[in-house]
Amino acid sequence: MPSEILNNIPPQENMVSQEEIPQQTPIEPQNIPLNPNNLVLSLDKEILATIGNLVVQNYETDMTSRDKWAKNAANYFKLFAGYREMKNTPWSNCSNVHVPLLGVSSLQFQARAYDSLIQGNQIASCIATDGKSVDVAARTMKYLNYQLTEEMDEWEEDMDTMLLALPIFGSAVKKTYYSHLLGRPVSRFLNVDEFVAPYRCRRLEDASRKTHMYFLSLNDVKIKVKRGDFTPEAMELPSEQLKINEMMPDFNNIVDKITGQTESTQVLPDVRFILEQHLLYDLDNDGLQEPYIVIVDYKTRQVLSIQQRWVKDKWDPKIDNPIEMFTAYTFIPNPVSWMGFGFGHLMEGLNESANTLINQLIDSGTLANVGGKSGLISKRSGIKKKDVDIQIGKFSEVDIAVDDIRKAIYTYDFREPSMTLFNLLGLLKTYSQEVSSVSDTLLGKLPPSDTTATSMLAVMEQGMKVFSVIHKRLHRGLRRELQKIFYINSIYLNEQVYYTVQDSASREMVTFRSGRSDFNSNIDVRPISDPTISSRAEKLIKAKSLYDMAIQNPLIANDKESLYEVTYQLLTANEVKNINTVLKKPEPPPPPPNLTPQEEHAQFLSEMPVDPLPEQDSFAHLDAHFIFRDSNWGAQLSPQGKKLLEDHIMKTKSLAYLQEQQLNSEMKGMGGGNDRGTNKGGMEGMDNQPSNSDAITGTPSSQEWVDVGLPKIM
Repeated sequence: MPSEILNNIPPQENMVSQEEIPQQTPIEPQNIPLNPNNLVLSLDKEILATIGNLVVQNYETDMTSRDKWAKNAANYFKLFAGYREMKNTPWSNCSNVHVPLLGVSSLQFQARAYDSLIQGNQIASCIATDGKSVDVAARTMKYLNYQLTEEMDEWEEDMDTMLLALPIFGSAVKKTYYSHLLGRPVSRFLNVDEFVAPYRCRRLEDASRKTHMYFLSLNDVKIKVKRGDFTPEAMELPSEQLKINEMMPDFNNIVDKITGQTESTQVLPDVRFILEQHLLYDLDNDGLQEPYIVIVDYKTRQVLSIQQRWVKDKWDPKIDNPIEMFTAYTFIPNPVSWMGFGFGHLMEGLNESANTLINQLIDSGTLANVGGKSGLISKRSGIKKKDVDIQIGKFSEVDIAVDDIRKAIYTYDFREPSMTLFNLLGLLKTYSQEVSSVSDTLLGKLPPSDTTATSMLAVMEQGMKVFSVIHKRLHRGLRRELQKIFYINSIYLNEQVYYTVQDSASREMVTFRSGRSDFNSNIDVRPISDPTISSRAEKLIKAKSLYDMAIQNPLIANDKESLYEVTYQLLTANEVKNINTVLKKPEPPPPPPNLTPQEEHAQFLSEMPVDPLPEQDSFAHLDAHFIFRDSNWGAQLSPQGKKLLEDHIMKTKSLAYLQEQQLNSEMKGMGGGNDRGTNKGGMEGMDNQPSNSDAITGTPSSQEWVDVGLPKIM
């Protein structure tokens, strides 16, 4: 991937050491070497102003179109975190409890998805599509997994965060590109307030524009100017006190309340709000729009950088292929948009209703418990106004006739909490579990003790149907992300690191070729996770079921190789380390012994079957078998032994025929004849000499095979 389209570094990456930017070197605009891939200097100010206004207008249009979505997203996040606004209804300090339906569902999904996609240090799998590049696939797979788990520090953490945000909001975006500052690929998760694209687009790749929003301090801007990424005019950007909450007020205000932050802590001094927009624009006035990356300062609308975003097609140089850096992950597909549905969309009403019901039950219980301590007292009762404390074993005196006490005092009698509300709360919980596929079994609760593994697997599969489909969507999204990293390696691979990661055998092969050529080979990269298996428990149960079936199946129970395979799968599902040291691969069975004809006859006398071998002299064996059959020993064969002998003779005849055809073919290739009755080498008529076997079966005698060059064994 060319540097002009991948040199886009988010603010997190702009932490440059003092050694990289010497402070004593003054930054003078005339001394700045502008990146030649930046097209800003080649354009008029009017065109740049038009492009800057267009980028800002596109951004504001897209943000305005999702105002309602942003408010809903803020509510989803509030339900997930369990944040409750102040409540004074039906009375002050009434119950204000939250039922974590959305939180439990999202956390359960995130835990299962993380475990199924990231299996130890194995994440990516490479397959040779041409059937020949098996060694190349092994090398690239080893290096990709090293990159994802060791080199790309942010990858696993961002994937963890993305898998939590995905079920809440319904969609998530990751940006994959090459960082010249870090010298490696980068793949970062973009939060909902960091990315925006037009809503009415079925696939994110087909969107006409995509905007990545981030903040850059003035110092970061100067660093980019010094590196030549931004124009020298960026040095003149004014200082600004920027509030993050101004960008997405509904969402960020909720986040501040949940985290307990105040507005003052969100003010960023000397910070610029930057729009990095990937859009289509006709810059060369040829009537066609080409893909570009335009970086604009939002407040001043000043264009800081314009870079091409395409490469030439390797098959047809006339075709420009746009390069896509953004990967969309979808939870539940939206028929009209790339932004999918999440648990927040499906469970918002259920969660709000559950919150209302449980608070009503608590308030009702509170009234029922304190109802006897409050009521009405008649002014004409004559009872003096004072608090009467209820204490066990103590009676309070009142100056009133006994018969008038009941008439003068009325206590409130509130009913117990309604069972209807309680049952309705249970119904909402059931609905939420059905929507999120979070059943008791999947929550880790033990099934009845007499539940078989097969039954347990069937229950889990039914309970995981929804998640299994979502996992397949994650599998597709991760595959697209891995393909982007694979493509970046084909351009920017660090050959030394690639060489170091390989084992000794692979290093010898890499020494004589470029490592980047491995990533240009016929290799298909995909996640190593199985999209049909959604959890470790499901994988383990399937492996255990297969193992139990194998040891009880008579067709497999005696096959060492089959038992080794099912045992290996079971140990893998149990995540046993160093399996090869625990489980030894069975040695291949020894070849059957090459018996002499006499040893085979002894087997027939014992009623033991014997199969002829292709490497035997089939013609000599036939002569010996015919003689044995007509001898006194052959007459003593049992009926079963005779049947075994006849079967053996028929199989030997078949091998003799094949040997004869092979011999004739070889002789024909050397200029000899291929007819048994005529030897064109000058030995005509030798096959007319009869033998004992000719008289019995019509099969040529051993003398005939000697004439054509085969040895005679008698």
